[in-house]
Amino acid sequence: MSKKNYPKYVKATGETLRYQRAIPSKLLHVSHKQLWTTPLGLTVAASESEVAVAWAEANKSFELHCRTLENSSPAAYTENELDRLAEDILRRKGLKSGQFADVLRPEITAQEEAAQQQFQAHSYNYADHVIPEFDDIVDDLNRENRQPTVQEEAVLRAWKAVQTRQKKKPRTLNSLWEAYLLNRSVNVLTRDGKRIQGRWDNVIGFVKDTVVTPDTPDHIESGIDEYVEHELDRGIAPTSIYRNLREPLACFKWANRHYRLKWRSIEIQPMRKHKSKSKLPLTYDAQFTLVEACLQKSDWVSGALLLMLQGGCMPSEVARLRPDQDLNLNAKTPYVIISGGDESQTKQEARKRIVPIVFGVELMMQVLPTAIERLGGVKEPSATITNRLKTVVGSQYSSHCLRHTFRSNGLSVAANPMHLQAIGGWTGGNVNKVMLEYGSAGLEQSEVLLKLYEASQQIHRHILGYLGRQSDSNVVPIRG
Repeated sequence: MSKKNYPKYVKATGETLRYQRAIPSKLLHVSHKQLWTTPLGLTVAASESEVAVAWAEANKSFELHCRTLENSSPAAYTENELDRLAEDILRRKGLKSGQFADVLRPEITAQEEAAQQQFQAHSYNYADHVIPEFDDIVDDLNRENRQPTVQEEAVLRAWKAVQTRQKKKPRTLNSLWEAYLLNRSVNVLTRDGKRIQGRWDNVIGFVKDTVVTPDTPDHIESGIDEYVEHELDRGIAPTSIYRNLREPLACFKWANRHYRLKWRSIEIQPMRKHKSKSKLPLTYDAQFTLVEACLQKSDWVSGALLLMLQGGCMPSEVARLRPDQDLNLNAKTPYVIISGGDESQTKQEARKRIVPIVFGVELMMQVLPTAIERLGGVKEPSATITNRLKTVVGSQYSSHCLRHTFRSNGLSVAANPMHLQAIGGWTGGNVNKVMLEYGSAGLEQSEVLLKLYEASQQIHRHILGYLGRQSDSNVVPIRG
């Protein structure tokens, strides 16, 4: 990883990496320093996933540090957060938990007991030397007869931790998750990593972080039950709920085996019956209305909708297009490559495909790059698309309906099933796996592309006929 690719706030000092970030201006009056810095414990040769995991940890520590500037009561923090503050102190001092746990030599200890004298330094002597502020804090607490602040509590814990052998088992559910991500080498800065982390955040919001005990499965199941009921009440399908639970459940299963927690199996209760939302295909009249509205409005949403209608595409697939590689609208036979972009994150391998463009070419040439940028910059690419659909053709439609519409159009004209599957990316259209290897130059001369183009003309002949009757100049002529 080159320096320019480091995540924000990560800097290289010689051969090591550190996290450095400015304290928010509103907290500077209570902060001793303007910058907060902590080592990541990595060298410049670390992998992207290692840096991403360390960055996420440092970011959490920074946010926790800022909280301590606003609220100094230890009661406002969880055990896990207090331990994290102590670990941050050790990290900045270059220390480790349990570093002085085994400094005593048994044979000398026996001599000490016999002579009733101290001949060797004990673990607390080493701790006093590396954490000298400990003694001052203890003196202040005794003299003032008060409870420690959160900063003082962190120092007390760090002093104790450096003398105590580090526990092998993480103490909380969040720490289990962090270990799980590290084991899987999940980069939380990538699209996949953010999605995985988001699913955990959603579930743990109901489960609540807690200390790991033999009874934790009961706690987890209670939270999952709340999560499931909440999602069902929102109208989320059970299949989607199971998908969102898959990664957290995998974490619990891995942790149980890896740390020998001796948990019983965590079970999910059967979900109540769910009525699936209908995804009706657009009627011919609705398709005519939609296409005419798109050509008249001529904005980036219109271009995305025309592509989705002709290729059975989803908004997320449009968002991942690469303008310089996937848009081939100047070709003699215009087409768009749906390949999943650089991250290859299409829903399944079969959805990688070629979509011939038989109408709206000039508009799509102008606006698709903007559509890609706009859809790629939002969390839910389908929202704007669906809103436009509902406004133009009816509230019963969503962006997914365009995929069903494409299939319905093909079936209604008895299109070659292989061609229909190839353009839409359904199982059976494996011709695209070969076509995608041709490259742009080869595809333009490909007989297969011409056949798919003719098939697309057949599938959309009702729209082409309608546009022909409207004498719209933005229509690619039907080629015999």
